Amino acid sequence: MGSLHGHLVPGSMFIMLSVWWYIGEILQKTRPNATARANRTREKQRSTEIPSLWYFCPCERLAKFPAEPLIKVVFAVLGILGELPGSNATSLFDSNGELVPRHVDNYAHSMMYGFFGLTGVVDLVIWYKVLPLPPKFEYLVFSLAFWIEGFLFFFHLDGRDELNVRLHTILYIIIFVTAAVFLSAVFSDQFIPFMGFLKAYLISLQGSWFFQTGFVLFGPSPWKNVHSNVEFLGIVFAFHALVLFIVHLTGHIICYHCYIKKRLTDEGLPEDSSGDDTELMLLEQQ
Repeated sequence: MGSLHGHLVPGSMFIMLSVWWYIGEILQKTRPNATARANRTREKQRSTEIPSLWYFCPCERLAKFPAEPLIKVVFAVLGILGELPGSNATSLFDSNGELVPRHVDNYAHSMMYGFFGLTGVVDLVIWYKVLPLPPKFEYLVFSLAFWIEGFLFFFHLDGRDELNVRLHTILYIIIFVTAAVFLSAVFSDQFIPFMGFLKAYLISLQGSWFFQTGFVLFGPSPWKNVHSNVEFLGIVFAFHALVLFIVHLTGHIICYHCYIKKRLTDEGLPEDSSGDDTELMLLEQQ
């Protein structure tokens, strides 16, 4: 990741995952007919009514296929290949048995990709009933992937200048918050009703900050390591958080007024129902 390309690739992966979750969450509420069959399939695959971490494709044929878990595994494999053989960094030790310093970061990044690939593997294990895993186990593994990512970034800052440290400090704070959110879903007696909104928002925030970090350090006009630039990063992060929140909230507002509210009126359901209760009531009528 010690390059612009190295930051844009994981940032793009997180943003694509966020967009997919964003679309999946909205489709669940605006197209109950399209998602009803997929939810019935999900109920057959799982022994509980806890919502799955990942989303089915809206297409009826692909709804029976675990596309998202497979894509996560493919992304992880591509990331590892890009970090190790693609960067000529497969050799962790030199001929004298000493660590190659410039390859250590590549292995750390590969471990991050590996844990996110593990989340896809666990999803597939649950989907194909390879092993009876406890409820919410996929949330636990996804939280673990973020804890590991944050842990590696936390110890990724030795010897770096202040600007670099501030950028990555903000990044691992986002990562730890995301990990805590997924972990809270594991230990919560009741499923967090706005989890769909929150997970898409946090993943998009992490992806956008990867982009910001890449352009600040390795862009066409890298920032100078001066106090004013370091302090300004806090404002830049607040801007990212505000804009992305507005984007996500606007999408849900449009979704509610254009689809859900109209359907509630047509079906004679109370408009003050929560999003998740509304979805359940609509699906029960299918």
